[in-house]
Amino acid sequence: MRPLISRLPQLHRLAVFDAVATAGDFTSAARALGISQPAVSRHMASLANELDVQLFDRSGRSLVLTASGRALAEAVDSAFVGLERTLTELDGQADTLVFAVQPAMATTWVVPLLDQLETSAGAEIRLRIFERSVELDGSDWDLAIVPGTGDWPGWESTMLFREAVRPFAAPSLADGLGLSGDSSPAALASHNLLHIDDVGRPNMTWLEWFAEASDEPITPPEPRLHYNAYPTVIQEALAGNGIALGWQHLLSDMVERGLLVPVGPIVQRRHGGHHICWRIGTADHRHDAIVEHLHSEILGSSASFADI
Repeated sequence: MRPLISRLPQLHRLAVFDAVATAGDFTSAARALGISQPAVSRHMASLANELDVQLFDRSGRSLVLTASGRALAEAVDSAFVGLERTLTELDGQADTLVFAVQPAMATTWVVPLLDQLETSAGAEIRLRIFERSVELDGSDWDLAIVPGTGDWPGWESTMLFREAVRPFAAPSLADGLGLSGDSSPAALASHNLLHIDDVGRPNMTWLEWFAEASDEPITPPEPRLHYNAYPTVIQEALAGNGIALGWQHLLSDMVERGLLVPVGPIVQRRHGGHHICWRIGTADHRHDAIVEHLHSEILGSSASFADI
């Protein structure tokens, strides 16, 4: 047991004392607390007796804190302010979910669904953008969509969809190179392939794509440049500066609008996909509602997500 509890078995007297110290008299404190003035007086007499100090001096009808009373008032105020701050933060955590997603996933899929997800969860959702999985270690998030195999220590996860990857290019570049959705992997190997820095990223690389897309071993040339963000890769592809590996479900809208065209076969990763994750033991009804809503979106968009 804490020494404070032994010395002050009725801690609510500190709240009464705080009200008196703030108001300056028993009557005003009683009114603020919604109790009688004699009750306030009794609590203050008992508190002074338990602490064996004089807390107030009388000055006419007003009360003046003694030196001991001022010291206690400052300590109680500081403790209450800290508690109130923590309780406010806890209230915010109860009503807000932090959803960690990668940039392309955020802009092309999660952000358009954000209002629906908040309605389903009955909570405000704040997005946290991350590039590499290591950025999730020790950071503040409640849910995350992470590509990989789903076997991360300390996390629970459920797969949303398998990672379906395909090469895409601007129509002008595809026409100029004579490429189409039926082009073979070998037809792409000698062209400018847009590479993203793969350090700490579990997404499929060009080397992996060629290994899974072709029956013959194909090693693409060493890249001249690595980009550090997936949206930059897509912007370069849109500008006609090279061929990008694209997640089929994220680029379907750009394909429908004629901004990008497929220039090779789809590879669906055999042992991985995009998972929605949370730390073990933290899931509640809000997590369940978001997972259910995302699964329903995927089932309703099978052309983009499933059985490609």
